Amino acid sequence: MPRASRDQVTKRTPTDLGPEPTHYANVDLDVYAGVPLDGFVQALGEEAFVLHVGGRRRSYEAHVELASSHMDMSPDDTIAGLIRLIRGLPRIHRKIWNSAKRREFNIGIHAGLDPHGFELRLQQRTVQAVAAVQGVLVITVYAPDRGQTRPSMTRRGKKR
Repeated sequence: MPRASRDQVTKRTPTDLGPEPTHYANVDLDVYAGVPLDGFVQALGEEAFVLHVGGRRRSYEAHVELASSHMDMSPDDTIAGLIRLIRGLPRIHRKIWNSAKRREFNIGIHAGLDPHGFELRLQQRTVQAVAAVQGVLVITVYAPDRGQTRPSMTRRGKKR
């Protein structure tokens, strides 16, 4: 088989590389309470990046991320950082946290077509720390973009 000359080689751009594999995205702190959460979110300080805060009629919610969590932090480190912010809250805002209807550490995963299986492990100390602040772990898997689909298959697994 003849080899291509340098002039004939087509370089692939990042958009030509195909769909992204399944990967951990981030951890959101989701708080649902019967009282407004604006002051609570402000008390978390500059290390918290606010995604949303609002609500009405005893149904309020706040969704925040750790501001530094997009710097290749592991889920364990991100959760530890969020817990550090919660533990540092002034008493009045800690009472809001303690009385919240739901306190969720929501681990986001972006699904891809590969690998076939994806495992995300949390350290035991992370799970214990979440429980110690009366939180729960939630895992959200986001479907791959519609452009990332496998070829259609017949019942016998052959391409159509």
